[in-house]
Amino acid sequence: MNPLEAIAMRQGVVTDINNVLSNHKIRETISLDDITITSNLVHLKKNLSELIVNSLWASIPSATVYHFTKTEVAEKILNSGMLRLTNIAKRISEDEIVTFCKSHGLDGYLDEDANGVPVYKSDLAPGLFYASFTDTNLSEEEQKYFWNEFGSGNGVRLKIQVTARNPDFRKIHYEKNEGKPIALLDDLNKCIQKSCARSYSLQGVSRLCAFYLPGKKYKREKEYRALFKVFDDVSGPDVKSENGITFIEAPLNEDQQKTGYKFEVIEVCANDRPNMPDSYTFAKRGG
Repeated sequence: MNPLEAIAMRQGVVTDINNVLSNHKIRETISLDDITITSNLVHLKKNLSELIVNSLWASIPSATVYHFTKTEVAEKILNSGMLRLTNIAKRISEDEIVTFCKSHGLDGYLDEDANGVPVYKSDLAPGLFYASFTDTNLSEEEQKYFWNEFGSGNGVRLKIQVTARNPDFRKIHYEKNEGKPIALLDDLNKCIQKSCARSYSLQGVSRLCAFYLPGKKYKREKEYRALFKVFDDVSGPDVKSENGITFIEAPLNEDQQKTGYKFEVIEVCANDRPNMPDSYTFAKRGG
């Protein structure tokens, strides 16, 4: 392919991608600077990744949410004044990351490295830390599920006001049909295959993986997730470890420069008042 043909091919790929974006009601467009084409791959850079992520998972600046947990965990949170964002590797066995990769043909992340470890475990998971919450608009049956599933029946429900300067406070996207990819990503893949017979990679793919779960199994959880990505070359909160699980901590009721979140506990609900500072508002369950 001569230089003029290469330029024409690249411009054709950009035009086709912009058509896909328009078809999915994304008004912004990309340019040649937003993609890199190699012999077998079209790499979609940050600008395009942001358009896709924000289209599928709207960033939430603030929300009042619930966090159901066991009494001893709630007491630890309230007395230490720290909310943990846990490494996503803790939930690898619960369809985290794998579901997204399988459904969207990202087989490279499922392959094993030289040490026999799947690439997603060594490449995607280590830098992702999250805290999970749920919607406050719950039916009586849904409330019962959360109390039993996460509060061991007699736990604690924290009502938390989340304020996010970090754009990665979002709702989980639940897969409607097993193995069926998100239409926008599927259309991008098909258009790139048709335009230049190449696969594609997406900058920031780990963020998409972290907001994607099977709907059949998890949709009832109505999950909000506060995500923080740790980069090796960027200073941030200290990564700590306990019982083989890594985590970062965010002080409660403080606007956090390092994580970009403020987690303000506005109510503690339980059958009996947990051991906690008097500054927190207590509400008796069912009262």
